[in-house]
Amino acid sequence: MELHGFPDTGRAAEGPDPARRASPPSTGARPESFFRRLLAKLRRRRSPPSGFPFRRTLIPLAIALAAFVAYQFCERSLRPVPPGSVGVAVNRFTGGLEVLPPGTHFRPRALYQIHSVRISDRLLSGPEGSFNVSTKDGVVAQVAIQARWSVDRARLHSKWAALPPDPERELVAPVLAAAFRSAAPRYEVGRIVSEKREELAIVAARQARARLAESGILLKEVLIGDLLLPAEYERGRVAMVDEVQSTERMDVTLKLKAKEVERTRLEAEAVKARQVKEAEAVAARRLIAARAEADAMKFILEQKEKEIRQRRLEAEAEKESRVKRAQAEATVTKIQAAAEADRRKTIADAEAYSIRTTSLAQFENLEREAELVSANPLLIPKTFADRLSENVQVILTPTLGGEAFTDEVVKRAVRGEGPVESRTRTASNRRTAKKNTRTN
Repeated sequence: MELHGFPDTGRAAEGPDPARRASPPSTGARPESFFRRLLAKLRRRRSPPSGFPFRRTLIPLAIALAAFVAYQFCERSLRPVPPGSVGVAVNRFTGGLEVLPPGTHFRPRALYQIHSVRISDRLLSGPEGSFNVSTKDGVVAQVAIQARWSVDRARLHSKWAALPPDPERELVAPVLAAAFRSAAPRYEVGRIVSEKREELAIVAARQARARLAESGILLKEVLIGDLLLPAEYERGRVAMVDEVQSTERMDVTLKLKAKEVERTRLEAEAVKARQVKEAEAVAARRLIAARAEADAMKFILEQKEKEIRQRRLEAEAEKESRVKRAQAEATVTKIQAAAEADRRKTIADAEAYSIRTTSLAQFENLEREAELVSANPLLIPKTFADRLSENVQVILTPTLGGEAFTDEVVKRAVRGEGPVESRTRTASNRRTAKKNTRTN
C-alpha cells in the first residue's frame, strides 16, 4: 500500500531494487513530484531503516504548529487601546486613518500601524508653564501658570497629521506664552498683583483657546499661580508698601484714638443713662410696692369687714337657732307634760276602773259566799281545810234525815240552784282567778 507522496514501508524495508536502479526511467512514465524524490533520496541514504511512525506523528505536529502560528498571529493582531486614550489606526497600504475607542481591536500588525493618542485632560505646569511677560509700566515679571487642556476627539481624524509628537511642550506652552505676552502690556504690574490676575488669565486664555482650536486642542481652564517680580522692583514695592502701611497704620491709630474717645463718651452717657434708669426703676419699684401695700391693706380691711359681717350673721343665726331650739324644746316639754298627764289620767282611770271592778267583783263574790255560807254552813270548815293544804280532800255528808234532805233538794230545785259541790267548785275557781289578777 502506498499513499500519494509516501512510499510503502514494506518495500522500503526490502531495500532498493537493483534492476530498477539500473534501468533508466522511461520517457512515458509519470513524472514524480519533488517531495517523492526527496523522500526517495532520504530513504536511500539512511541505513538501517527506522520503525518510527512518521505518518501518524507528522500530521498532529503540523496541526499543532499551524494552531500555534494562528495563535501568535491573533495575539499580535489584537491591539489594545488604554482608557483615556484613542487609537489612530493607519493602513500601511492605503494610508487611511481610523479612530479606535478604548478597548481591544483586531488589527494585524502587517496591515495596520496604531498610534495611541491621549484624549483625557492634561495639566500644563512646571517649567513648561513658566515664562516672562512685560507689563504696562515696563516691568518684566515671571508668570507661572496652570492650564488644563486635552486633544479634541471630534477633530482628531482631520488634525492628527498636523499634531506634533509632544503637543504640550511644542504647541500648548508656546501658544499660552504668546497669549500672555500679548495681553500683559495692557495692565500695570501692581494691578496684576492685587486685583487683575484673574482678568489677565481670562483674556489670555480666550486668545490661546482660539489658536489651539485650529490645531485640534481644547483649552479648558487657565490659572495664574506665582507672579515673580524683579528684585529691584520688589524692593521698591516693598518699601512703598511699608510706607503705605505706616501711613495707613497712623490713620488706623488716629481712628482708634477717636473711636476710644467716642467709646469713652458713649460709656459715660451709658453709665448716666443706666443710673437714671436705675433710679427710675427704684422709684417705680417703691411706688409699685406702696400701691401694692395700699391695695393689700384695702383688701385686708375688706376681708376684716367681711369677717365681722360674717361673725354677726353667724351670731344672729346662732341666736335664731337657739330660740328655735328653745321653742322646740318648750313645745316638746309641753307635749311631753300633756302626754304624761294624759297617761297618768288614763292610768288613774284604769286603776279606778280596775278598783271599782274588783270591788264590785269582790262584793258580788262576798255576797255569793254569804249566800252560800248561809245556805251551807259546812263550807267554812271546808274552805279552811282547802287553804291549809290542797292535798287534803274534804267530803261533806248531810246530817239531815231522809225527809229533811229531800225537802232541801226540792227547795234548791225550785230556786234553780245547783248542787253544793258544783257551787263550791265555782267559788274555788273564782278565788284562783282573783289570785292570778292580783299577781299580774
